[in-house]
Amino acid sequence: MSGIHAPLAGESRQVARSPRRAGGLRIEHVSKSFPLKGEALLVLDDISLTVEPGEFVAIVGGSGCGKSTLLRLLAGLDTDYQGTLLHDGAPIHGPDLQRGLVFQDHRLFPWLTVEQNIAMAFTNTTVPAAERRSRVAAEIARVGLDGFAGAYPHQLSGGMSQRAAIARALVGRPDVLLLDEPLGALDALTRLHMQQELRRLWLDEGITMLMVTHDIEEAVYLADRVVVLEARPGRVRRIQDVALAHPRQRRESSFVALRDGLLADFGELAETPAQPAPFGAATAR
Repeated sequence: MSGIHAPLAGESRQVARSPRRAGGLRIEHVSKSFPLKGEALLVLDDISLTVEPGEFVAIVGGSGCGKSTLLRLLAGLDTDYQGTLLHDGAPIHGPDLQRGLVFQDHRLFPWLTVEQNIAMAFTNTTVPAAERRSRVAAEIARVGLDGFAGAYPHQLSGGMSQRAAIARALVGRPDVLLLDEPLGALDALTRLHMQQELRRLWLDEGITMLMVTHDIEEAVYLADRVVVLEARPGRVRRIQDVALAHPRQRRESSFVALRDGLLADFGELAETPAQPAPFGAATAR
């Protein structure tokens, strides 16, 4: 089934992003190790980064650099680490509706409809039933899934399923949206369209977005800043500002120069020997 694409706001002009006061993140000297055969395998090493409210930051790096591990820490899914993680100045101690999370695979429950899947975000909350229904309907409309509220995941295209996953993350009205390679499993054309959809949501809502991706061009197209991580252990190699107006044109010389400069970083990283992971070790993404 082909996806239904909502009109994109601001395709022919620069769109002013909505102001946002909440949603700041601070990562201060964070390190993370996994136990392996009685020893500690260092995955993240002294990571520090500040994400301003309403900012879009992309994290790129090769496999094993700990990108997804860092996102899990920020989501509160793993609290075993060294350093400090703050959301608007408050320590992160566990999951919170104010931090939505979208994975590479949509992780929709196959036995639930789109609206039921989205409503699962309210599990263990005190949000009244009427408000839940209203907010679910609003998110379905916002991501362009009108008419598919009663559809099951197997009846949706890949892009539509990922829209439903994004709606589930947004229905709790988070200040921060954490995106773990959310478009990585999509075909090329759907991925391009979903990049535009993410940009539109970010500009319209002013929400803070932190996205992990392997796609350098995607990072330059979407982000205010691109963080490049080295691997094994994961360390910040550099942070690249992307001072280009939206909507961005991929063929413009300034865009190409930024993209190629970041790609050159990966060429250098490939030539630098990394500490090999022990045989049988779980790979940190």
